[in-house]
Parts: sequence; C-alpha cells; structure tokens
Amino acid sequence: MSNKVSNHLFELIKSLNKSEKRYFKLFSSRHTIGEENSYLKLFDFIDRMDTYQEDLIYMHFKGQALLNKFSITKARLYNNILRSLDSFNANSSQDAQLYRALHSADILYDKGLYKQSEKVLKSAEKQALKFEKFNLLLEIKQKRKKLIENELYTEVKQGQIQKMFVEEERIIKEIKAYHELWNVKSLVFHEINVQGNVRNEEDSTRLKELFLKIEHIKPENFGARVNYLFHHIHSAYYFSIHDWAKSYNHLIANLKVLETDKNSFSNRPNLFFSLLTNVVYTATRLEKFDEANKYLLQLKELGSKMSKSKNLDIKYFSSSYSLELVLLIERGDFEKAVELVPEIEEGYRLYGDSISSLRKAYIDFKVGIVYLSMGHYTKALHWINKILNESTIDPKQDIFCFAQLINLILHFELENDRFLPYAINSTKRFLKKRNRIYAFEEIFLKLISKMAKSDGFFELEDVLLPFEKELKELQEDPNEQVVFEYFDFLSWVQSKLRRKTFLEIKELKRKGTF
Repeated sequence: MSNKVSNHLFELIKSLNKSEKRYFKLFSSRHTIGEENSYLKLFDFIDRMDTYQEDLIYMHFKGQALLNKFSITKARLYNNILRSLDSFNANSSQDAQLYRALHSADILYDKGLYKQSEKVLKSAEKQALKFEKFNLLLEIKQKRKKLIENELYTEVKQGQIQKMFVEEERIIKEIKAYHELWNVKSLVFHEINVQGNVRNEEDSTRLKELFLKIEHIKPENFGARVNYLFHHIHSAYYFSIHDWAKSYNHLIANLKVLETDKNSFSNRPNLFFSLLTNVVYTATRLEKFDEANKYLLQLKELGSKMSKSKNLDIKYFSSSYSLELVLLIERGDFEKAVELVPEIEEGYRLYGDSISSLRKAYIDFKVGIVYLSMGHYTKALHWINKILNESTIDPKQDIFCFAQLINLILHFELENDRFLPYAINSTKRFLKKRNRIYAFEEIFLKLISKMAKSDGFFELEDVLLPFEKELKELQEDPNEQVVFEYFDFLSWVQSKLRRKTFLEIKELKRKGTF
C-alpha cells in the first residue's frame, strides 16, 4: 500500500465518531476470524496518532505477524472499516434502503421466487417515487420488465405495458433535465470559483452563454429536484452579476421547494443551511434588514439543531458570524458588531487550524471594517494584517486584494507618512503581478498616492472631488459592484470632503439627509 493509501487509512479512522468506532470493533469480532486482534491493535494504535507515521507502527509492532505483508494488512483493515460503516449506516438513508431492497429482489429472483421478488420491487418503486430517486426508479422498472419477460407476458395486460412505457418516458425526461441542469450548474460554479466575481464584460458573457443553455427547461413540468437545481443555477448566476433582487427571488423559491417537498431532500440537511446563508446575504444587500434578521435567526436555530460534527461546527461558526457582521455593518450597528469579537476570538481558539485561512480571512476583514468605520484604526490594522500575513491564502483571491487597499486607507488615517509610499508601491506591484487590475483599483491607487502627497485640506479637496464623481459612476457599473460589497469607499471619500467621520456620513445617508 502506498503512503497515499496509508494516509487514507489514517484519515478514514480519524473520521469515525465514537459510535462508529464501537460498532467497528463489534463488527470485527463477528466477521473476522483469527486476525481480529491484530486488526484491532493496529486500528487502536493508528487512532491514537496525531499524524500518520508508519515508522512508529514498525517500531511498536516489531516482530509481530501483522507486519508480514503489511500493505495487505492495511488494505484489509481499510476494507473492513468500510464494510462496518456500510452495515452501520444500512438504514441511515433512503438510498441505502432502496439498494438493499433491489439486492433482495435479485436474490429472490435467482431463487425462482418471482412473486416475492415482484412484491419487493413494488414496495421499492413506491419509495423511489416518493423520494424522487429517478435513476433507481428506472432500474426498478428494468427489473420488473425482466419478471414480465420471465412470465412470457402472460401475467400482464397490454394496457399495463403501455402505462409502463409512458411512466418510463416521464422518468427519462426527468433524468435528462436533471443532468442538463447539473452539467450547467457545474460549469457555472467552476467559472465563478476559478475566475472569481464578475468584473468585466468577458466574464459576464461567458456566464450568460452557460446560463442560456437551460432556458428551454420549464421547471413546472418536473419534480422537486429539478425545480431546486433550476432555481439554484438562476440564483447563483444573478448573484455573480450582482442582480440581488432576481437572485433573492430564486433563493426564496428554493426555500419553498425544500419546505414543500421535504422527502426529496431528507438526506441533505446541509442544503437548507447553505440556502439560508445565501438568503441572509442577498436580503442584506437589498437592505431588507428585517427579512435578513428573520432568516439569520432561522439559520442559528437550524445550526443548534443540526447533528454536529467538527466540520459542521466550523461551517456554522464561520457562516453565522460572517453573515451577522455583514448585516450589522450594513445596518450601521457597529457597537453590536464589536460585541461579537470576543466570541469570534473564542471560536478561533476552539477550532485552531481546523478552520481554513480563507474562512478566517472573510471574518477578519469584516472585523477590520467594523473598527475602521468606528475610527479605531490601530485595531482595524491588526485584523487586516492577519489576512496580509497569512501565507496560505491565494493572492488571487479578491479578499486579499481588498485587504491591501484597506491597508492603505488605514496607514493614511494613522498618518504613517513614511511608510505609506512604500505600502502604495508594494500594492501596485502586487496588483500588476496579479494581472487582474480593474477600473476601481487603478483609480484608487492614483487617489491614495495623491492624498499621501497632499498638504492641507484644500489640496486634499482638489484630489477628492473628481474621485467622488468617478466613484459614483463606478457604483452604477455592474462589473464594479463587488468593490462596494467589501467597503463603502464612496462614504469614506465623502467623509474626508465634508470633514465628518465615516459614521456620521453613514448615519446621514441612513436618515436620507445627505
């Protein structure tokens, strides 16, 4: 067994919860003859490891038989764990139960018990239809055809054959529509995840071409799974081009799909969680703050009820705090946002390196924005530097780029006049190397460079006035919308022009008196 496979064994063992480990040991005692002690000893030793180190295994079991043909021993242990998990989870999902029913029907058929096989298949067919397991439903139909053929068509009427044909046609159309949607969804998400947010016409055109491939599909003609995928693709597409209203409408449509047909999604509890996070975010962007808060409370309630694992805990922690910070920032409730910081720091302490650096970066950035908005520039710089000093974050990520820009604003506010020119030149080199400089970044770098050289308010005013106009124009450009999701650069510029604090400008805008 290669080191890679050995690591797979280690990862598999470490993924087991207490109940699964206990069941494996019971399973091994029942299904392994003569070798169970060796397997269990190896299992326990690997389970105690923090990292997989094969040399330690050789040292610990030196002279023992389990080291003979050790690669085979590891492979058998790995397969036995999978077998025990299969048995442990036999009734945990609808898929597992249906596969067992199909296997039982095959066994009965092979024994010549055709009527019993037919009875099992009829029951399985009802369940597959109820839970929209269309691929399995088609397989069940094939097995029932086999029974009809075996009986030389004597036990079936012509009308039943025609009915079966019509039903299969509908199933095939359902499967075809789902696969078309899944293909487009995957291409759309690949485009979004690889290229990042839409920032130019080329990006927008590529996404639209993919999106148009599914316009012929009418979701009302299909089941819940096709409906969900249809709205999922639409919400993601409109989200990527910053059409928050249309994205929100499709997200709400999907909430209704999940609530109306819970059977089809019963084995995917994370789906509702992910959907709610997107609903909260888009509602916030649309300034539907009461709606956003309502769904955020639903998200928190769902998180407390979900069957917890460490991965789920981390997902819940990062999603809920990130969304709540966004909501509080947009509402201007910075004092309440600051109250979340100790809880966030405790979460970091609790999860340590298990929470990804990118997840942390999004939270760190928002905390930095909270402190910047309140005028606590040193604290803001601390949180922004956490992003800039994190070597595992891909510099191509937008979050890293905007952390660079906020870093410049903070050094300007702190009057770090000696350091600021160096920071500006460093950011210019970074953006040039990144090869993804857009209109806003180019304009902003020119602005901050001129601001750093300004002497007194009137020189600063001459620099800021044309930039205010350019920013207002950029706010209307769909390809530059992502800029203003990260920070309200326009209000910051206006605070300098009006000699007010950033918070004062935000408050005036909320009251409609600016």
